[in-house]
Amino acid sequence: EMQRSLVGSEMCIRDSRRRYAALKARVKSGELTFTDAMDEEDAKRILVTSLLQSVPGIGASKAVVIMRLYRIPKGRRVGGLGIRQREALVALERNGWKL
Repeated sequence: EMQRSLVGSEMCIRDSRRRYAALKARVKSGELTFTDAMDEEDAKRILVTSLLQSVPGIGASKAVVIMRLYRIPKGRRVGGLGIRQREALVALERNGWKL
């Protein structure tokens, strides 16, 4: 009964949030690398900081340091990353996230 009262768009928002959460959970569990996660369609709308923090060992502070290092604005979403920024993050992951 509750379902039906939700407007279509609210259903969509809820579903996408659930998908974003699921994607981040797969990164957190190690099932998906950060690099592979960035290539997922669902990742485009996720904030870079948010996806970074789903990587084990990366918390709020380290995420901020990484973002500043590659001059990524804090509100930037994965889909809005420039090619160099993206490559820098890929290289950083390959290097074991050692700054």
